[in-house]
Parts: sequence; C-alpha cells; structure tokens
Amino acid sequence: MHEIDVLDAHWQRVLGYSARADVLLTRDDGSRRIWIEFEVSRADPVANHVKFATSHLFQPQSATDSFVAMVSPHVTRGRRNLAANTILLMRRIGMSAFQTVLFPTLDPAEIKRLNHLSAIELATHSLDTASELKRALLVADPLTITEGYQLHYAGDLFEVFCNTQRFNEELTTTHGQSLWGRRTIKYFVYDSRSGLFAPSKYCAYINALTPTNSSRTSQTPLMSMSLYTSLDESEPKFDGNLAQTHLQRQLNMRLTTLEQSPAIEEAFVAWQTTKTNRIRTHPKGPLFLVAPNWFDKFPSK
Repeated sequence: MHEIDVLDAHWQRVLGYSARADVLLTRDDGSRRIWIEFEVSRADPVANHVKFATSHLFQPQSATDSFVAMVSPHVTRGRRNLAANTILLMRRIGMSAFQTVLFPTLDPAEIKRLNHLSAIELATHSLDTASELKRALLVADPLTITEGYQLHYAGDLFEVFCNTQRFNEELTTTHGQSLWGRRTIKYFVYDSRSGLFAPSKYCAYINALTPTNSSRTSQTPLMSMSLYTSLDESEPKFDGNLAQTHLQRQLNMRLTTLEQSPAIEEAFVAWQTTKTNRIRTHPKGPLFLVAPNWFDKFPSK
C-alpha cells in the first residue's frame, strides 16, 4: 500500500517525520478530502493520531479536510479508547477528526489472521471494503451544521459510552431533569462497565463542533441534554430509529431483551430505581443495545 504524506517536503525536513495516510479520498472538484488511517493491530495506535495533530500545528489542516482513524477489534479496549480521546484533543486544536471501527463484525483472532496474509491471499477472501469506506464517509460527513453545533453520527463505541455517562450525569441536575421531563424510551444503550443505561438516540449522535469559549480543562460534551431536547423538536435526521440502526449496522452493537439477558434485567431495574420515574419504557417493553463481544474480550491496557 502506498501511503500519502500529509506534510510537504519542507516540513518533513524540518521535523524529521511526516504523518502519512493509508487512503486519501478526494472529490473530483477538490472541495473535500478525507485522510483515512487504518489501525489494524498496532501496540500504539495513538502514534499516527499524534503525527497528524502535530503536523497540523505547522501545516494546518484545510477547512475542507477530515482525518478518520479506523481501528480494528484487534486493538485492545484501553488503547482504542486512548486513541479516541486523542481525537477529542485534535478537535480542540481546530482539526476535523473522527474515529470509527474497522471491520466491526470480525473478531480479534480473525483480524490477526487476515493481517498476516499476503495481498494475493487477502484478495481471495472477498472482504467488504466498500462498507468500510462507506462507514468512514458516514462518520466524517456532518448530518447538519449550524453556528451552535455540527451533528454527526457517533463513530466509535467510546463516544457512545461517553454519551451514556453524560446522560446520567445530566439527569441528576435540576436543569437536566427540567429539560428531560418524562420521556418514553424504547431503545437503551447499556454500558456493562458502569452499569448505566441511556436512550440510544442520545448515544448515537455527537456534536463535533468544539465551543470556542470552552475551558482548557473542561470536558467537551459530545451530546448534551440541551442539544438533545432542541434537536428532538427541530431536526428530522435526529431520529430514534436511525440511531438504533446506526449503532447496530455500523458499530455492531448487539440487540437484546430483558428475557434474553437476566443480568441486564437486574441492572436495568436497579438503574431505574435511581431515576425517580423520569424514564418511561415503551409499552411493548425496552430493547437494549450492548457492545460487541470483542469490545470487552481484552483487558484494558
């Protein structure tokens, strides 16, 4: 594979290194470019993120460019989350940057096996590369842009579970409770690590626009209760069915029910008791979206 340099020859000489993309997608008229980096099984997947970020300091990314890291299931949870956090730092310095999953339906052992095959051997496996490129475009291209937000689908499980955490934090505040009211939810995301649940629509979208007046030390919310409630009333692309479909098809989250998962039922009942009846479930019963098996298979490192 021929990699594409991000820095020009001058800055490569000055810095002694260059960020390189595995794939560069460019519109015919040159109005949009997406730099894609594949992280298949690296011990340090953050290295390329950092090269792109520091390159931006010397040769700024064009306003029409985006960086997309595609991280395979073979990269352990802690390392892929570290890489996803680096994406947030890249946005803080003004970059359009995203992370998503590479081949989310394959388990780590299969990724490792494929990674050791020759190009000729890989060609015999008929891998659905078109769907992978489609995912990169889906994550990088905004659904809606306004002065106050830039709405995207969540590209990575890290973002999904950050939103789960954020929803629960906001629902403990008077302001958050006032905005939320009492809404009926059918699809819930379940984070087995924290035992928390949240509406899948809250979890499946992010605001990729970093506030210009945000504190240097404050967390940038990917979704917020105020944005959720405003979008819920005004944005047709902010849709519960689209949300749960995205989480299943693009991030390989698994759909389950209370009957199929007694452990989730126990956790859900315990969680509901802390919400003082602010969460109403659908009359036909709740459905739950959980992480792919490979996400929790490896310990954090």
